Amino acid sequence: MKYLVVSDAHGNVELMQELVKEYPKVDGYLDAGDSMSDSYSIQPFRSVKGNCDYFPFDEKALIRNKGGNIFMRHLPYISMQESNDITIFIHGHTHRYKIEQKDKLIVLCPGALSRPRDDSNGSFAILDIKEGEINIDIIDVFTKKILLNFHLM
Repeated sequence: MKYLVVSDAHGNVELMQELVKEYPKVDGYLDAGDSMSDSYSIQPFRSVKGNCDYFPFDEKALIRNKGGNIFMRHLPYISMQESNDITIFIHGHTHRYKIEQKDKLIVLCPGALSRPRDDSNGSFAILDIKEGEINIDIIDVFTKKILLNFHLM
């Protein structure tokens, strides 16, 4: 399964929709919160509630995959109990892209579409999960340059 992952759009729905048009062949679209938009405006994204969201999104989401389960919430913490049976934890909030591996858990923050606090112009991730293989690219929104790559077999 291949996912386009964003976070922290802060109302920039147009940019979210541009990414949908640019990447029509992914299997799903995930938003780690602070879209500051309603679910209708950000379709087809599955979103969680960020600290700046006022719409009724769930606080967290579990996405089951044959290649590894995904847990998503806006804030950058996951409890030991929540991390059971999880391969990838996606969060937003920091406005800084990162990919870390902590034991068997991969932590992914796609960065921010709006107001980045890193060396990007804004960023998003392409997450590709297959049985036995995970590939993640963090991509600059405007240059489309890969800023960070993670590959696990």
